[in-house]
Amino acid sequence: MKKIFNILMTSVLTLAIGSTIVACEDETLGLGSGLVSGDAEGNVTSLDVIAFNTYYDSLRADQKVLQNAILGAYEEPIFGNTKAKLISQFRLTSLSPSFGNNPQTDSVHLFIPVYYNSTKDSVKTDTLNLSKPGVKAEDSDTILIRKTYKVDSIYGNRNASLRLNVRDINTVLYLDSAYYSNPKLRPQDQINTNSTVLGSASIGGKVQNITIKQKVATTNIYEEPVGYKIALDKNYFQDKIIKNEKTGNLDDYASFIRRVIQGFDLSVEENNGFLFTFNPNLMKIRMYYSNDNTTADNKVERKSNNLEFNSNNIWATSGGSNVQINQIENTNKSSLVMNNINNPDRVNGSSRLFLNGSDGTRVNLRFIEDQINDLKSKKASENWTIIGAKLQFHIDEAYNFPKPDYIMGWNNYKKDGKYVNELYSDMLDFYNSYPLNVHFNPIIGDNKYYTLDITKHLKKMVESGEVFEDQEMIVTLGNFLMSPTDASTIFSSSPFYTNRIANPYRIVLHGNATENADKKLKLLVYYTKK
Repeated sequence: MKKIFNILMTSVLTLAIGSTIVACEDETLGLGSGLVSGDAEGNVTSLDVIAFNTYYDSLRADQKVLQNAILGAYEEPIFGNTKAKLISQFRLTSLSPSFGNNPQTDSVHLFIPVYYNSTKDSVKTDTLNLSKPGVKAEDSDTILIRKTYKVDSIYGNRNASLRLNVRDINTVLYLDSAYYSNPKLRPQDQINTNSTVLGSASIGGKVQNITIKQKVATTNIYEEPVGYKIALDKNYFQDKIIKNEKTGNLDDYASFIRRVIQGFDLSVEENNGFLFTFNPNLMKIRMYYSNDNTTADNKVERKSNNLEFNSNNIWATSGGSNVQINQIENTNKSSLVMNNINNPDRVNGSSRLFLNGSDGTRVNLRFIEDQINDLKSKKASENWTIIGAKLQFHIDEAYNFPKPDYIMGWNNYKKDGKYVNELYSDMLDFYNSYPLNVHFNPIIGDNKYYTLDITKHLKKMVESGEVFEDQEMIVTLGNFLMSPTDASTIFSSSPFYTNRIANPYRIVLHGNATENADKKLKLLVYYTKK
């Protein structure tokens, strides 16, 4: 699963890089060794912080922030039930199709490619001889190869099965509009879905891929994507597509998405099972149809053809204009979580901190001004130099949730009379960033805690005297992209752009008011003095 939820992480950058990193108590500080002279004495002190939960009931959920979506339903007793569906436009891959004489739709399939495990021990392969059924295939025979894979992006009960239904919508979606995950809060997020089910399939922890080819050929006669396959109502496509050939509605995309097919709703029937992550850009609909074809000797034969529809949005390799919305419903939270988010103790902090990647829970963390001022005094009177500052968030393993690979923090403070959200300067350094502007802090080895490095930020406050009025650190789960339009530039503002609307992970962390002193949330400050 780690492989999938880090799909943008193409390589692992080492945090401890030779002599350029200073280590204290097995912690990589990420500072040049030249900052510490040979006569300096290394020390560590801890500062208290105040941390509590807040809650944002809706997240931006359209294609502008959507490279990966979640779909399905899952419930557990702490964070409750999460049910996610996807609404997506589909467009013809080529406009103004010509269907020939007497066209008839034969079958239609929706393909939802998933992330899967392709290692040898998780693949089952069956081969059928289509030329000579029951006989071992020879080189000239046509064969069907069916491979079975384990879905690698499931969160929840991977042995469960869910009924995935496809319906069409009758709401026009606009590319320049913003859509949010909770449709109950704004009228513009309420998408009308027709009641008729156009296709349905049972989905679970395994998927198949079918390939047809000549045994020794290097190219395939037919191939399906690895993923879930849903048969759709062929009569619906006969009416919507074939019968619209001469109307002009298939000649431009604007007419198509307003007058023909406005989009599809993909949702599950059940309320508990699993959530899975997938790339909505890779979905496709393939419509198979046949028409009359007159041969050279004037015989009429049926000829098979196909027409494809893509779901490309702006994140697709070749770009795209399809609108997609990941709507997520969260219900049945425990009283423990509800009390934390509805009645946060902003003065003393919390004993436990709750984070759910799909429901808008966040941690707000405050520094204690008197302790920051004390550091300033130590710098002046005892010649302290800060060489590292790290927040440690210990996992409460009593809840036994699968561990997210990282959490994310940014700074919320008042600047020129307005509150702004900015990444900490530490997060922009090379040892904290992956390709494609992904910022993170991983669990390393067997550590049961997350570490957020804010060395530069603390040095700005203590040593440079910079003031961040009313500042709070905001901590969430997520894999964050700083720019939805420019993957080559890291932006320090707007840290809400993510490569998915949400992720299915959830975690419970020890807060600053925990009863376990060893796991108390605190700021570790590493310093030298002479």
